[in-house]
Amino acid sequence: MQWFLSVILVFLLKIQSIMAVELTFSWATDEELAGQFVQEKHLTVLTQPFVTKGHYHYSKSTGLSWKTDYPMVSEIHINSEGVNEIQPDGTLKSLTTDSQLSELLLAIFSGEPAILQQQFEIDQTENVVVLLPKVLQISQVMEKIIVHLDGQLIKEIILHEPAGNYTKIFLTSSNSQAN
Repeated sequence: MQWFLSVILVFLLKIQSIMAVELTFSWATDEELAGQFVQEKHLTVLTQPFVTKGHYHYSKSTGLSWKTDYPMVSEIHINSEGVNEIQPDGTLKSLTTDSQLSELLLAIFSGEPAILQQQFEIDQTENVVVLLPKVLQISQVMEKIIVHLDGQLIKEIILHEPAGNYTKIFLTSSNSQAN
């Protein structure tokens, strides 16, 4: 679960970094975002990626909910107070109370460019944004993040780790309303 959380956090950091740039898409301007994701974790020690599937919901007022439906069910909530996992009995387990981390993750969806530009060197072409960490803490976990755009939407995020492992996250936006 810790590994999964790391992948989600890195993913969110990547998206946030992208939105902090001179944005060529307007995903971050919506009050609410919802959709599905497919995440492939490619490990150098495995021949096939580890695949998870689920859906997400972002609201400026309540934060981000990241729900995994396959291969196991889990739910993580990110808000200005930290990152929490919903336990089977409905209670919250705090994964971190680091408000700086949660602010960075939320900045991805809210389009807070100042936070992203503080953390990443950003190189953007028409359909691709490359984020290179400026901060040692991030560079120890993530070598670079590549975001592929389709018009105004993020379609794919690739997180490259220093050890050669990488994660691909494919996003599908359902609409800009809560589901």
